[in-house]
Amino acid sequence: MRTATFPDGPDSVLLNPDISDSRLRGERVRTALSREIVLTCLGGALGTALALIAGLNVVLVCVGVVISGLSVVAGLDCAARLMTDHRHDAAHPCRLDCVRGEFFFRSRDFSELGEAYHAARILIAGVDELHRSPARAWIDPTVPHKVHQLVWQALCCLDRTRAARSLADELAADSAAGDLAVAARRSVGVVDGALREVVQHVNACLVLIREWEAKLQRSDLVSLTDRTLAALPVDADVRRLSEFAEMLPQNIFAYVTAARDVLGAGAFPWEQHSSRYGGEKGSR
Repeated sequence: MRTATFPDGPDSVLLNPDISDSRLRGERVRTALSREIVLTCLGGALGTALALIAGLNVVLVCVGVVISGLSVVAGLDCAARLMTDHRHDAAHPCRLDCVRGEFFFRSRDFSELGEAYHAARILIAGVDELHRSPARAWIDPTVPHKVHQLVWQALCCLDRTRAARSLADELAADSAAGDLAVAARRSVGVVDGALREVVQHVNACLVLIREWEAKLQRSDLVSLTDRTLAALPVDADVRRLSEFAEMLPQNIFAYVTAARDVLGAGAFPWEQHSSRYGGEKGSR
């Protein structure tokens, strides 16, 4: 699953799991070698060759080279954006968009199918979440592809109900075809019911994946906490620092009071405060 841009805005896209990489590469090559790009490149190359043969101004030669180079860059850019940019006008349709469901389904392909549209979006988003989950490394490596195939088949079944849904709506408007309308609705309901069960099972897979992701995150946090706390100094070292720091002012106090007594420098402010407090207390 990926996000692509369409004329009506961005949308989620589920690729056909049966499309091979070689076929996609072929589509990219075909896009890069589109008629407009090839003609532009050849025109630039031909102009450059004629300018060189005729001995024309160097500027004309450079222009031809630039045109050819830009056409090559444009072709590579189109090939790179083949699966993500589908903003094509009617005159230049994209081969990937010609047949719905040949290369991909997009979420809005099912927007007119009512509640089934919501189920289709859940399934497409579920495939994306499963493929991107860090828990994928811990599960059967074939499961994401199996889920992808399952969801694709479910969407194909949903896509094939369009005609039956339209027929059911037409028959419902005809009072003489009530039994046929019921039969059509029942057939569509069977597909919708199966689709809901697929959604439930895919959601169950996602719940398990999310729970395991939470466990992995918790394990990472525990490991990070252990490493961080292990880098801290041990309690005994910290206590020794505190005890050593406590001795320093006592040492300095002993020296400065001895020097004060030798020099007769008088009491320190805190000693004077203590003397006044003691004198006031005695007078009372």
